[in-house]
Amino acid sequence: MEQKITPEVLNGVGKRMRMDYLNGRVSASVVMAAYVKNKKEADAYTGFGYTRREVVYVMKHTHNPQLKEKIAAMLAEQDNKTEKSKVQNRTNLGKLEQHLENACGVGLRKVLQRLRKLSKTTRDLETRLVLMLLETEFANLSAKSYRNWRRGWCYRRKSSLLYRLPELLEAAGWRYGINGTTGKNANYLVFVYLPNGEQLTWHCNEFDMYEYYPSIDDKWDGQVCMTMEKIVNYIAHKYYEPSHYGNAA
Repeated sequence: MEQKITPEVLNGVGKRMRMDYLNGRVSASVVMAAYVKNKKEADAYTGFGYTRREVVYVMKHTHNPQLKEKIAAMLAEQDNKTEKSKVQNRTNLGKLEQHLENACGVGLRKVLQRLRKLSKTTRDLETRLVLMLLETEFANLSAKSYRNWRRGWCYRRKSSLLYRLPELLEAAGWRYGINGTTGKNANYLVFVYLPNGEQLTWHCNEFDMYEYYPSIDDKWDGQVCMTMEKIVNYIAHKYYEPSHYGNAA
């Protein structure tokens, strides 16, 4: 006895096969085989490494209705994440302006100048590492304020620093890692933990970044737009407390 074909199965095969089955031109077993094949293809598809345009092209040209449905849901999720990112970007840019003016009581650029000078004169590993963390987030936030070639330059600067950080993090004995639970339209989430336990995170899309960081099973701490804040607070405590003013000048 031939198996019964449900509406779900019929909706999971192409239009022509669906009509052929309803008109008695193909058997239920052929329909079921096509459904299973389509499901396998849809389940395996991730879109990882492809641009949105390329993913949309696949959705428009595939004859697999299950794959079409999956890609449509993926794109809708991306759009939702993009809207959330836009809100966070506006918040981050507002905070960046505040830090440029008020970080450690002197302004972000002066903090960078002092750390660069201190790193050069003392050759202290942690000072160099903290400086690179600050530069990474400064590049990350600065990119969000541009819509031209400067945006790309800032993101390349951020990526360059992320590639260089692991060597210093390992030498300093700080906890760090990478995983794919990004929560945004990005491939990876990089984790760095300051000595005080504060979590820093950066999204990145460079496919080989995982080769530079160990896998880590951690989750984002949920503190929105706080990476710069955490770094500046750490610097203020370590380098701008009264006992450190002389060294930081």
